[in-house]
Amino acid sequence: MAQMSTVPAAQAIADFPGALKNPPIFSQTTATWQSGLQYQDTIDVKGPVASVEREEIQSPGQSPLGYHTKSTLKFDDNSHLVSRVLEDSLGVSTTTNVWELGRLQSQTVKHHRNDGKFADWTEWQRWVYDSQGRLLEFHAGRDEREMNTFVNFQYDSEGRPLGYELAAQSLTEITYEGPKITLTKLQKYQRRKFFEQVQVVDNKKRVIDLKVSDLSGGQLKLWYHVSFKYDDKDRVIEQNTDPFKFGSGDDYSPLPGKLIVEYNDENHSGEQEFYNSDGKLRIHTRFEFGRDGTLTKLRFVDASGNEQKGSELLTDPQSHKVTARPGKVEWEIIYDDQGNWTDRRRWFTPDDGSARIMTRSVRQQITYR
Repeated sequence: MAQMSTVPAAQAIADFPGALKNPPIFSQTTATWQSGLQYQDTIDVKGPVASVEREEIQSPGQSPLGYHTKSTLKFDDNSHLVSRVLEDSLGVSTTTNVWELGRLQSQTVKHHRNDGKFADWTEWQRWVYDSQGRLLEFHAGRDEREMNTFVNFQYDSEGRPLGYELAAQSLTEITYEGPKITLTKLQKYQRRKFFEQVQVVDNKKRVIDLKVSDLSGGQLKLWYHVSFKYDDKDRVIEQNTDPFKFGSGDDYSPLPGKLIVEYNDENHSGEQEFYNSDGKLRIHTRFEFGRDGTLTKLRFVDASGNEQKGSELLTDPQSHKVTARPGKVEWEIIYDDQGNWTDRRRWFTPDDGSARIMTRSVRQQITYR
């Protein structure tokens, strides 16, 4: 499978050696994203791919001027992404990745605006490894200015990461006690803790219990505690979150309560139920998914077990007036004989019986070696 580029610096930092990755968390943002069935621009092609030409078109009904992007992706003989050129009405960005012995050495992203409102600029990232291929340093910046410097990556005798340093700012430390992994972030000089994550993993190295603490009132306090259960395909089928004071800044933290997910792989469908801390059913959906697990259809279910009517915000191309039309949204996905998708079409079917509308189309033409 071709490897995804770590385009933004934030994603590169998230992929640092560290504690085990947490499973996808069902949060307020997740629920919002799911209900919109948004397209995620990922690079997940399979097989001996040489290049991909991708085009995304959003109808004028979704935005006054519509939306049109083109991207060209190229891969080396080892299926590593080596370049990506992304073009839209505003301008173009060109990403170049340099690989050596299967490890990403550098990434440069050059940006150009067609309207001339901003001068061209370049974002860059650099990785430094030791003789065993372990990350030692990470540098990122914009143009001539270095903005993030991570150094002093440490490992134990088993090769497990023990932490690293954000130069002149903070330290990250990782400790292991049997199935428990603790990641702590400290201010560099005062060595004052401002974040802590405690994971408990099972024998398959899956996180089954997670406690996250951060600074509150000048003290490190528990923020949330959540546990997970998995099926035999390592998908989360239950998420339990203890009650906590859920605030406006908690969009990505788990919702307090219990999530239950059931999958029917034969029919590529399932159901999702979320109960709040008082045990009241708050969200009930039925969904369908494609070969890659991406949601293609989602329907909310009311207390009587009936699917609720949805709606779509549509823009009049002439008046630019936005109206909500009752109806249903779903994605149609077409695959080639390698198992890669070639077309993704987002359809809106109005409840008034009028013809369905294709609100977004994403196509990709794949050249194989």
